[in-house]
Amino acid sequence: MNRQDRIVKGVLSGLAMLIAISASGQRIIVNQWRGDENGADWNNKYKWKRMHTPEGEEQVHFRDDASVVTVNSTVYLNNGMYLYGRDLSLVGNGNINLRNPVAHQQTVNIPASAEGFANLTLNDNLSLNGRLALAVKGFGTSACKGSVTLKDRSSVTGVLAIGKQGIGTGQVFVKGNSIYRITGLELATSAKKGGSAEIHVLGGTVRIETRDNPFDPFLADPSRRLIVGDSGTVRIEHNLHASKKKAAVKKLIQQDRLVAAPGCRLLPPVIRNNMMIIRAEDQRNENAIKTKKALLAAIDKIPVKSVSTTIAKVGNKPKLESLLQNMTSNSPATAAKVAKVGNKPKLESLMQNMKSNSPATAAGSEAKPAAQTGTKMAGYIVFFGTVLLALRRSSKE
Repeated sequence: MNRQDRIVKGVLSGLAMLIAISASGQRIIVNQWRGDENGADWNNKYKWKRMHTPEGEEQVHFRDDASVVTVNSTVYLNNGMYLYGRDLSLVGNGNINLRNPVAHQQTVNIPASAEGFANLTLNDNLSLNGRLALAVKGFGTSACKGSVTLKDRSSVTGVLAIGKQGIGTGQVFVKGNSIYRITGLELATSAKKGGSAEIHVLGGTVRIETRDNPFDPFLADPSRRLIVGDSGTVRIEHNLHASKKKAAVKKLIQQDRLVAAPGCRLLPPVIRNNMMIIRAEDQRNENAIKTKKALLAAIDKIPVKSVSTTIAKVGNKPKLESLLQNMTSNSPATAAKVAKVGNKPKLESLMQNMKSNSPATAAGSEAKPAAQTGTKMAGYIVFFGTVLLALRRSSKE
């Protein structure tokens, strides 16, 4: 790029910034960290360019090649945190909250430079709440690479975004007893364009709690993978039916989108209607399931229970159909003859069947006193009326 092109590009960038400032009605102030890789406390005002810790609408920028910051308190950042250096390590027992309602200003961009390589490491109980964007800032280069590492008992909660327009590399490493709660997956990488998105669950737990189908982003492109180690757990919480979960996990394994870390092998997952748990083990362990073929065969044998086979309930009260079946369980003829309107039997038909199958109206009942028959019928009516009154108290019935 020649000097004239640089000038034009600088002028255009300046104009774009002025337009953004005028549109938002405020000027974004940058407070830059001036510490180094030897480490310093977040609350040390002399380590910040503006001689105070970030406050208000200030953006936090880390531009050194490597920085180590100790956070032992709760920090609120309204306009995001941007990493331009190679490595940023956060240690301590604190919590960083990115709380601006504008989505793109809640994002931690890793890296935030055109061809950067940046990593964010969380240690020692430190937690981060916000959207992590790895190689997403959109510089138009496949050389952009970002990663985040969770160690010890650290935690992250929020949306995970990796790649833009198919390019860029993003990696997540979960170790120790750390937890990554992924509430949204934005994987835009493409193998054909040089992009890559990988989540390495080497320890701790990755909980995928997305509203959308969590399997689709991984099945959409071969650049996206889940790698599970023998100390890690993947917990996918979604109400997708267990049979569909079973089919999806088989596809992930067949297409190498779900694989074991080196030296490990996958175990058959635990599959339920509301969640699925994926684990791996040391491949030196004695186990009959040693190949992909054996694993897929074991998954085929996993029983899938249908929700429809269980008795549906409203609160702690069984539905009318189930209750009536229990009432008539001692009279098979009644259960077979009950006429229904939707799920509710007609009153007249029910009373007739109950009467016809009762001892008072059986063959030879003419010989019994009329008073005894009337007493039993009155008992049936009182019992059934009590049942209807109890069921009417349920708003859903």
